[in-house]
Amino acid sequence: MQLFHEKAFRNLFAGRVLSVFADSIVFFSLLKWIELNSINSTSFTWFYIAYFLPMTLFALPIGAWIENKTLQKVMAFSDGIRVFVLVIFLLTMSFIQVEWTYFMLMIISILSLFFVPASQSLLPFIVKQDDRAKANSLFQLGFTVVKMIGQISTASLIKLGIPIPMLLLIAAICLSLSLLFIWNVKPWSRREAAEKTGQWRMMIDGIGYIATHSTLKPLFLLLAFAMLIATSIDLVLISFLTEYLKVGVENLSFIGTSTLIGIIIGASITPKWYRKVDRKNLIVPSLFAICLSLGVLFIVPTWWLILPLFIMQGIALGVYQVTFVTYLQDVVPQENMTRTFSLFNMITSSMALPGIIVFGILLNKIGTMNTISVMVIALLLIAITSCFSVPALGKGGRREAS
Repeated sequence: MQLFHEKAFRNLFAGRVLSVFADSIVFFSLLKWIELNSINSTSFTWFYIAYFLPMTLFALPIGAWIENKTLQKVMAFSDGIRVFVLVIFLLTMSFIQVEWTYFMLMIISILSLFFVPASQSLLPFIVKQDDRAKANSLFQLGFTVVKMIGQISTASLIKLGIPIPMLLLIAAICLSLSLLFIWNVKPWSRREAAEKTGQWRMMIDGIGYIATHSTLKPLFLLLAFAMLIATSIDLVLISFLTEYLKVGVENLSFIGTSTLIGIIIGASITPKWYRKVDRKNLIVPSLFAICLSLGVLFIVPTWWLILPLFIMQGIALGVYQVTFVTYLQDVVPQENMTRTFSLFNMITSSMALPGIIVFGILLNKIGTMNTISVMVIALLLIAITSCFSVPALGKGGRREAS
């Protein structure tokens, strides 16, 4: 593709892909390490809390901190410090208590928060506006494919008996390569602030910018409520497979792969529509598609029939994600770009924690199918409300007034 002829984009894409791949290896390797070395039934709960809690607490402060920093240096230092942390853990993991794994995971999670908003904020500096939809599509495709490969390859290597320390070493090597690619994204990009502002002031201003923006406010409320439900679907599916269909939980991996395939398709086709239809008509219908894929679970007699439903759900998610991110890059001014994407990433990541808690309680209290009913009704209400609350967003291809 033409974008890959641009050296800066090529290096940014490679650096981001390697970072995502390393994070995927680290996550599943540490999850297996917890399984092998812990006898506490709540270990996995604490594992997910350690992963998601930093995203909730630190996404916005970190976004404010990187506002006036050179974005390539922020990303490179994120990679480098993660390599250092992994090496320290590799040297000590054989004789420290397993609880230290949670602490290490929290550090890795915090460091990743520097990389993601910086990479998304850097994209407009190196890609022309007319190419942003394609660039974000490639970003989403790369993220999804590499995440899928990371999950499958890590699970396969574990089954082949590859030790966890070797997997973590592979992750450290990937992060080192990511650092080299990011360091070669030129020219250096940063926003020169007109005046020096305190970090908390910048963070508050960033939230205030979203809260007072007539278009972004309903979009971010929509994002928050949708992610509260969407990030909890896997938890409900585990219960659906084991308690309702009476099959093994390993089938969840096939459903997850179907969703990722759908995301790839959705991300691929979005650039063709982005300039032709109102962007609202790419975002809101995606919610109805997710709602439909969940609702059909009531009539599914066997697990493999779920697969095409979740390919459809993945397509909806791919269209939603690429459209939403590209729209933000089109309309948000540079002085609010990193803080806006920090809020975006905080919502997409941290809503998993309250979602898992809420729907976990519902599963215990009212059962699997009633919980699915609640999710379907809630998604349907959000989608219908969004039809009226979200204004027309216009077609892509021009920068709108902010």
